[in-house]
Amino acid sequence: MKNWLLAMFLISSPVWAGDEPKPPIADNPTVEVRGTITRVQLAMGQGMPFLEVNTSKGVVKLYLGSMRYLVQENFTPKAGDLLEAKGYKMADSVVAIRVELPTTKKVLRLRDDNGWPLWMGGRRQGAEPRQ
Repeated sequence: MKNWLLAMFLISSPVWAGDEPKPPIADNPTVEVRGTITRVQLAMGQGMPFLEVNTSKGVVKLYLGSMRYLVQENFTPKAGDLLEAKGYKMADSVVAIRVELPTTKKVLRLRDDNGWPLWMGGRRQGAEPRQ
């Protein structure tokens, strides 16, 4: 009986089918955000780091990721910096996939192609992110 259950699991597993599962956030539509940073909330112990960006459509709250990852990637945006980003649209904010600061040519990738956080090693937690 155990062998039968194991065989059914392996046959139906998305890993064997070649389809890597995606996190729930990846079901949200992706959006582009372009504008000027008006507020930077990147402080240890202050919850999820975010930027407020003044765009042609109003102010957008852009959530980033792990503070540890931002420090590791030397990501230091400042109010007044221009920003271009891609992210997942949420009800009243955007969760960043990639953020670029054109003036300094700094690009920060936050999620892999399937939407998994890179600060957790993408889908393979603890592993090096795929390029």
